[in-house]
Amino acid sequence: MLHVSRAISGRRQTSLAGGEGTAGRLFQLCVLAGALFFADFSHAQPSGTTFDPNLGGSLIGAPSSDPYQMVAPAVGSPSSAVLPAAGGLFAGRPAVDSRSPGGSDPYAIGPTTVAQAVSPAAAQLNAPLLNGPLLNGPLFQGGPIDNSLRQWDPLLPGFQNRIDSRLFLRAESLLWDVSGMDAPPLVTTSPDGTGQDIAATLGQAGTSVAFGGKTLNDGSTGGFLIGGGLWISPERNFAIETEYFQLSEFDDGYNGSSDGAVILGRPYFDVTQGGEAAELIAYPGLVSGDVGVRTESNLRSFLIDGRVSLCPTHGACCQQCGLRDRTDWIIGYRNIRLRDSLSIVENRRRELSNDPRMFASSDQFQTTNQFNGLQLGIVHRMLLQRAWLETSMRVALGNTEQTLRVAGSTTIEDQGTSATYDAGLLAQHTNSGTRSRDEFALVPELGVRLGIRLTDRLHANIGYSVLYLPNVIRASEQIDRDLNPGLVPPGTDPLAGALRPRVLWVQSDYLAHGLHLGGELNF
Repeated sequence: MLHVSRAISGRRQTSLAGGEGTAGRLFQLCVLAGALFFADFSHAQPSGTTFDPNLGGSLIGAPSSDPYQMVAPAVGSPSSAVLPAAGGLFAGRPAVDSRSPGGSDPYAIGPTTVAQAVSPAAAQLNAPLLNGPLLNGPLFQGGPIDNSLRQWDPLLPGFQNRIDSRLFLRAESLLWDVSGMDAPPLVTTSPDGTGQDIAATLGQAGTSVAFGGKTLNDGSTGGFLIGGGLWISPERNFAIETEYFQLSEFDDGYNGSSDGAVILGRPYFDVTQGGEAAELIAYPGLVSGDVGVRTESNLRSFLIDGRVSLCPTHGACCQQCGLRDRTDWIIGYRNIRLRDSLSIVENRRRELSNDPRMFASSDQFQTTNQFNGLQLGIVHRMLLQRAWLETSMRVALGNTEQTLRVAGSTTIEDQGTSATYDAGLLAQHTNSGTRSRDEFALVPELGVRLGIRLTDRLHANIGYSVLYLPNVIRASEQIDRDLNPGLVPPGTDPLAGALRPRVLWVQSDYLAHGLHLGGELNF
């Protein structure tokens, strides 16, 4: 006898009985056909087993800690219906109601029999598009840990068997603070009326620094991170993953021009006189011109590694210790590149009638720090059902190739003729050229991420990372202010005094840290 109970607009519950009549039998067959359809769609397992939460649903034949698992309502509860058991009938033999006399009717359904399986695929068909734990339950309680492709079986037959929810992709936006590079005073100015011999000279009364003498290219900058990987085995105990991030180009700059009314100059230390001096770019009645300074810095990193599980859980509990958290070892290859550049361009025109020459000169300094090394690390993910907290400690050991490029150029035009020299002001043949050297480096990195499941496969996360890169060279820190003015084009012959400037190879440390916000998609 079939019993169906429902609550309608708060009225007293009613009962319908089909008995052995035609209407009752038809009603039983309709319910049975629906149960067969849903059970077949979900590949139901025999009753008495527990459905793996990685597959997106649960069987209720065994206890489950998930208060939001997909189970059939109890008999007599509102909007509940009694369905046939998912036992032998779906395995090719009749499902016999244990309460029917003698079990002679293979289609009879007992009054207290409840469904043994609820199809995750059927639930997906009837669920909203964005059905997920964030919208469908408490944030840190209940629900399966990992995701499933089972709902895509009708569209992608066999795909889940090959991938089995093991592919993951990650994309994040970065907002980081980075270490800048120290720069000497590069452009100076003096008040009107300052004498020509001390104009724009450091240490003299009224002289001020227009650009330089501070840290350049520091502060906050944006960027992006992309990554992904694949668990090689269904047990998720070994994975291959890759990661790439890049910070936006950071730049500082200065542009100044004067017809001579405002004094502009480029300071240096004169090794022949043993004191401060300046090349005048603009001075009343003597010279007019302009000067521009531009700096750039950028950082990028590439990582490919193998990830080995110390305590594999497969999204449930560790097979040995019973913990839900997972810990992974990391070993792989890391490449980091930090590049800086600084350029100074000036144009000067003599205002003297007996010396109408024009000068166009430039100094170029560029540094590249290319790190290649072995990446080691450990990652621990604490599973909080709807959320997870991941901490990582990584260190890379390897070699940093430091490359320094210095170049100068000056073109002098004099009454229709021009001459070009491979030297500027601070870039002379004594320090120009391309040079490289190697330094051992140990690069540590710490990170923490908090993730929340938005849907079955999509996670949102926010995190913080710190990256420390030691023993790097920065472009502005390679500028030697010591100068023999006899080297400045067109130069003097014979040259007297020391050969300056020189190659400095000044090293410093680089720190990058900040927030990242993004998401993770599991297939």
